[in-house]
Amino acid sequence: MNRVVLRSPDGQQKTLAAGQSLIFGRPGGGADLLLGGDVHLSRHHGLIEARTAGWRLTNVSEVNPLFVDTLEGSLIPLRPGGRWSADRTAVTVGTATMVHQERPLIITCTAVPAADPAVRRNLPPLTGEPTLPGAGVVLAEDAQYFLTAVLLCGPWLRDPLRLRRLPSAVEIGAEVAALTGVAGAPATLEELERFVVTDLKTLKQKMLDARVFTERPVSLGMLAAALIGHGLVTPAHLQRLAEEAREWRYRWAARLSGGGSVQAGSSGGGGRGP
Repeated sequence: MNRVVLRSPDGQQKTLAAGQSLIFGRPGGGADLLLGGDVHLSRHHGLIEARTAGWRLTNVSEVNPLFVDTLEGSLIPLRPGGRWSADRTAVTVGTATMVHQERPLIITCTAVPAADPAVRRNLPPLTGEPTLPGAGVVLAEDAQYFLTAVLLCGPWLRDPLRLRRLPSAVEIGAEVAALTGVAGAPATLEELERFVVTDLKTLKQKMLDARVFTERPVSLGMLAAALIGHGLVTPAHLQRLAEEAREWRYRWAARLSGGGSVQAGSSGGGGRGP
């Protein structure tokens, strides 16, 4: 197994285990690792993927190249869309400006002991237990806002390059209706949208209270990147949604006008997902 460690010029450090990924870029685009002071840095510029053996760098910028210094006298240019794989070694990565100013990302990859195969890797059923804290934030998995968080992050959980558009509150509300089977009448969808907006505000405030963000406004991209980057919402949560749909239906029906009297749609909900 691998452990990939990234150290930024300003002292930030991120650690990835095999199977995890991270996007770095300049502020304003919701990247996992924000690097400032470089006009050649795109909002989403590089994707780092930790593998079972080694790691991979992808230049996801549409315009600017990246440069990989193997620390052995070889400076490798990586054009937009280009990929470069490494074994367990140390390299530096950066734009032309970062290389020129000697302020690159330092990336190291080392072996770590394999996990005990007897350890359970699947998440337990929803029981009200909170998620593991990331950056001082704890989300209760049985709270209504948690479904909103998972549906918001869904496109980026499915696409590590984060090229898919994040859903709006209207689209999340429609997806809640489709997932839970709550009848998708126009009035119900409007009410679902209002609750989704409230949930998004709650999630943003949790991040602000924990100082994950220090300035407002917090965009949906920033929120989704933080939820994923701190491990609060994971692909495992997304995969578990279908089997938990009935439980979510009762929770969301209780929020709507009429409480438990809200009926399920005959075909699993009339709302349309994004």
